[in-house]
Amino acid sequence: MKIQEENPFLKLKELARRISSHRHFMRLIPLLFLALLTFFFSVMTGGRFTSPTSLKIIFEQALIVGTVSTGAAFIFATGNVNLAMGATTVLTATIAGMVYNRTGSSAAMILAAIALGILIMVISALLSTVLKVRVMFVTIVMMTLLSALQQSILGGTTVSLPHDIITKLTQMKFSYIVFCLYFIVSVVLFHFTAIGRSQRMLGTNSVCAEQTGISGPKYLVLAFFIAGIGCGIGALLAIVRAGSIGANTLTSLNMDCMLALVLGGMSIFGGSRSSAYAGIIGAVTVCILNQGMLMINVDSTVIQGVRGIIFLILVYTSQKRPQGLPAPEG
Repeated sequence: MKIQEENPFLKLKELARRISSHRHFMRLIPLLFLALLTFFFSVMTGGRFTSPTSLKIIFEQALIVGTVSTGAAFIFATGNVNLAMGATTVLTATIAGMVYNRTGSSAAMILAAIALGILIMVISALLSTVLKVRVMFVTIVMMTLLSALQQSILGGTTVSLPHDIITKLTQMKFSYIVFCLYFIVSVVLFHFTAIGRSQRMLGTNSVCAEQTGISGPKYLVLAFFIAGIGCGIGALLAIVRAGSIGANTLTSLNMDCMLALVLGGMSIFGGSRSSAYAGIIGAVTVCILNQGMLMINVDSTVIQGVRGIIFLILVYTSQKRPQGLPAPEG
């Protein structure tokens, strides 16, 4: 026993175990991975990756993915997976753009986007709770229906907004303002109120949560409501960035959001280690990964394969459900 205690390798192993089990260590890993990716692509591109133009592209993409992912974090926290976030956002953007073209009112467009995002998300939650069907299965059906509806609306056309309104919203820094407002409110709700604590408790142990008086259906609908606002805002950001919505708009958004959450440190099971910060950290990482591989001339098919492999690895490593209940501060 004395020999084992003095063994430096055993001491290092024990130190590594303590560090890895520390609650703040898991939150640092996404930031370290983000820094390593940035350094790697900067070296591979001879510094072109960190040019102002490249960083602007990454940041604008990350705003959309980060907004939708931040809302999705509330659903993930409960231990559920929503596969219709991308389809909801794209359809919302399409209809919001049509509303502006019909009314000429940016206020009407904004209200339409947020209202439709909430409506679609809440319907999905109610279908799951009323019919007692798992969220994943409901959202698979919703994803198919929403995609078909968008194709029916668009056909082979695109919904384009006038250049002057896009310029006006860009000059007003509309995207940055609405993202910051939504992110701040989400962080407060997720980490400093009973809403976030209850949703994380449901993801940690739904039986225990319901026995303590937490209503699973109520907080699931609330999670979808908040995520619906995120989809609506994400749709508006997509409109401002592109100026038009077509059949190929945001086709990878759903995968980007799921990858962003796990890259940002979220467990696939949600629970006590869930964080509202995961969405934006992971979104920046995903967009850096996408932009970096494009800049070093990686084929688009290979990019999708790499993203899929990374996602599978992260899901595999997070198979163990987090133990313990969430702290008051989250």
